[in-house]
This record gives sequence, C-alpha cells and structure tokens, in this order.
Amino acid sequence: MNKSVAGLVRAQRGARPWAGGPSPPDSAGAAHVPSAHLSDMGDGVVLVIDDDAAVRAAVAAAAGAEFDLRLCATVAEAETVLAGETVAVAMVDHHLGVGQPCGLDHLVALAGRLPDCYRVLFSGDNDHDLLLAAINRGHVDAFLSKPCRREQFLALFRQGCGTARLRRDNRALVGQLAERNAALEAAARGLEASVAERTAHLEEATTRLQDKHRELVRLETQSAVSHLVRGLAHELNNPLAAILGYAQRLQRRLAEDREAHGKLDVIVTEVDRCRTLVEQLRGQPAQLLDEGLVRCHPEQLLQQSAQRLFEAGGQVPACSVAGGVPPVLGAPRSLGRVLEQVLDNATQAGARTCSLSASTLADRIQLHFDNDGETPDDAVVANAVKPFFTTRSTTGGRGLGLTIAASLLRDQAGTISIDRRPKAPGARITITLPRAATPSDRLPSAAPPPARPLVLVVDDEPLIAEVLQDCLLDAGCDAHTVATCAEALIAVQREPLRAVLADVNLADGSGIDLLRRVLALRPQLAGHIALVTGDAQAHADLARTSGFPVLAKPFRLEQMAEFIA
Repeated sequence: MNKSVAGLVRAQRGARPWAGGPSPPDSAGAAHVPSAHLSDMGDGVVLVIDDDAAVRAAVAAAAGAEFDLRLCATVAEAETVLAGETVAVAMVDHHLGVGQPCGLDHLVALAGRLPDCYRVLFSGDNDHDLLLAAINRGHVDAFLSKPCRREQFLALFRQGCGTARLRRDNRALVGQLAERNAALEAAARGLEASVAERTAHLEEATTRLQDKHRELVRLETQSAVSHLVRGLAHELNNPLAAILGYAQRLQRRLAEDREAHGKLDVIVTEVDRCRTLVEQLRGQPAQLLDEGLVRCHPEQLLQQSAQRLFEAGGQVPACSVAGGVPPVLGAPRSLGRVLEQVLDNATQAGARTCSLSASTLADRIQLHFDNDGETPDDAVVANAVKPFFTTRSTTGGRGLGLTIAASLLRDQAGTISIDRRPKAPGARITITLPRAATPSDRLPSAAPPPARPLVLVVDDEPLIAEVLQDCLLDAGCDAHTVATCAEALIAVQREPLRAVLADVNLADGSGIDLLRRVLALRPQLAGHIALVTGDAQAHADLARTSGFPVLAKPFRLEQMAEFIA
C-alpha cells in the first residue's frame, strides 16, 4: 500500500468505520458496487478509474451505500461502462499506470463525449502545475487530493450528481427552447406570409371598392343630371305641344290664306326642330324602372334597407313602425334604394332613431319617416330634393341623394319631401305613393256610351288639356278634361266614356297607375286608353313597361285622329 492510500485508510479509520460494501477484486474487470439507494441529487452512475485496488476498495466502502458505483482499474474497463450506461460523475486518477493515458487527458476526452458528466481529477501529487493545467484547460470540474476523508467523497459525489442532472435538464430545456423558437420562427414566417397575402387581398379589395365608389358617384351624378334634363324636356315639350296643336288647328281653318298657312307651316317646322334639339340635349337618357310596379309593404322594405346598410358597414338608426302601414304600389328594388337614402340622410343628420308611420290621402299613401337628428331649416325644407343642394359639402356631401330618390319615386308615380318633425326636434321625410289596389276598389260598370264618343282627358297642364280637347272636338268627339287622378276616377264611374287619355305625371299620382285602375273598372275600354308624355325618348320604355300606347308631346293632330279612330 503506497503512502497516499495508507493516508486515506488512516483518515477513514480515524473518522469512523466504513459503510458496508464488497471490495473490488484484484483481477482485471470493473467492479459493480450497487447502492442501497440512488441519490436524490441526480441520476446515473459514478465512474471511478484508479489502478490501485486499495483505493477502489476505499471508495466503495465510503460511497457504495449511497451511489451506484462503477470501479475500474483501466481506461479500457471504463469504456465498457461508458458504452452502456449514463455516467453522472467520473473521478479519474491522474496516474493510471504504465501504458495508460494520464487522468487529465482522459477527462478532457470525456468532456467532448459526456457534456453533462461531472468530472473530478484524483491525484496524490501536490503538483500545482497539474492543478493549474486542469483548471486552465477547463475540462475538469473538481480536483481531489489524496488522501481525503469520507465526507469529501460523499460531498463531491452529491455535488457532481446534482450538477450532472442540472446540466442534463438545462440541455433538454435549451433543446426544447430551440424547438419552440424554431416553431415560433416558422409560425412568424407563416404569419408574415399570411398577413402579406391578406394585405394584398385587402389592398385589391380596397382598390375595387374605390373604383366602384367612383363609378357609383359618376353614375349617380349622371343619373341626377339626366333626370334634370328629362324634367327640363318635359317642361319644354308641354308648351311646344300647345304651340304645335294650335298652329295645326289654325292651318286647317286658314287653309285658303296661303300666306298665313305658310307662316303657320314655319311654326310647325320650328316646333319640330325644337323638339329635336330637346332630345339632343338629353344625351343619354335616365333609365326607367326595369321592374314592374307591384304591391309593396314599406315596413318590410325599411327593415331590408337597414340590414343592407348595416352589412355594408354603415351606421343605421334604430328603426321602428308606429301603427299600421298599408301596402303601396311601387317597384321593390328602387323603393328599397330610396329607403336606404332616407336612412343614410338621417344618419348624416346625427339621428339615432327613425320611426315609420302612414296616413291616407285619397287613393295615395303618405309614408312619414321621423328621425331625431338635426332639425332642418327653411332652406333645407325648400331645397332638399333639388340637385346639388347640400349643407354638408365640407364632409363630402354631393347633394344628390334625395334628388336620386325623387327621380326613382317619380318613375313610380311617387314624391318625396322633407319638413320639420312635428312636436319634437328632428326631421320628417314624407314619401307619397299610390295605394295598392284591393278588391273593394272595383266600382260598378257604367251605362253604355252615347252615339257621340266621349273622351276623358286627364292632364294638369291647362294648355295641353285645352289643345287635346280642341283636337278631340275636331275629330268628332266630346271631351271631358280633369286635372287629378281622383277627379278622373269619379268621371270613369259616372260618364259613359269611349276613350281615356292621361298624362304620365299628375299632381296626385301616376297616369300609368290611373289607367290600370280605369282598365280594372272598365275592361271594355281596352284598346282605347293611352298615355300622354313629354318624355319622347321614354316612349318605347313606357309602352313596354305599362302596356299602354303612348302619345309623345308635342304630337301632331293626325296621331290623335288615328288613336280615336
């Protein structure tokens, strides 16, 4: 036994008896010293490499009861342990004998193979250079000098097992962290790609919406201007019709006065020229309704319009219905657009609520939309439906909303107006439309017509009514002229009529609606009912949508005679 081992044994004996455990054999081969229990500080085995059997026996006696020891005499024996087991602590003697590497070199090699292992250099030399080399090379965790006490072994092994476990856990956490970071980076790249794709889609959608918005503004402006020109043409055609009618009548009466007849012929020619200029001024005409007039329920259309505005991202006042609202005769899609404009107008005025109520005026229904927004002043009340009139030009208002609504309603024999809300702050928008017909509207048939035909003329322009009356008298017919739908229905009920002529736009309703009711009351008048309009370019569309023949102002007397015949 060398001096170091003797000192170690003496130190052990001086402390207390060694704990039980078998001594390693003197023959070659690693001794497996099973422990009574593994240390709670770490998992794995403790590898001790020392060529001195006495040292191995002393280590086994000192730590075999607490640690799972692998005692080896050579590096070759240790390789067998390293190949099949997890080593938590490796304590290697620096001097392993002839033909063996030094312990420090072996620990340096183990550092690359077992990064979690706690490495201890064990030596009996008090060589400071050796200690400095072990520390400087950085591959040794502890240095244990022979001889040493039992407590030193136990403390060092406990510390080594705990350190190995911490290293293993830290390395696992670092691996998990790396995996999580890689997953996060992949997710971030995927999110970036998704955001870029979604951004591209949103930009594309925004571009399309902007294009649609510009197109909508253009169409609304074009529609408003077109409706204005259409109204202008109607207003011009009325006096032109009177001039043409009287000129032709004078031509007939002054047929023998060649000079007067020639001058009157100039008047007729110039009227035709004026009519052509009016139609050229119209340019592209406003489109009439592409849908028929049917029975509509305003409360349902209001709810649908509010839903469409809400789905489009707009602010919508809370809508309610006060009392019963009778059905009206209208075009559902166009009337829905009108109600959308009514709600949008209320929203722009700061309204939070909008209430629908109704009242009956003769054969027409007045729909009242009361909102609690800004109260209109006299200028708004007087000019709200005029084109380009707006009090919100600084916020993008174009003054076309209610104008377009008025144009759409005009094609449905309806009107729109704005006023102050009665008995409360806010505004009231009133839409007037024909009442939807019911079976109770049918009236009894009148008596057979007399020998001289009687023609009913319905026109709110006195000059036009007078011209038509004179033309009918010249054609051998009696004429009865009225200005409103209500008067016309009374005449239809009382008079034995041969034919009916009605202007398209009347003060209290639509001529189309009137003629439909007349035909329902007097089916025998089929083929002897016609519309009169100043909108010449709408001639074909009116004939198609209404089903009635149309006389376009200004018309010649020959056309009137052909219709009566």
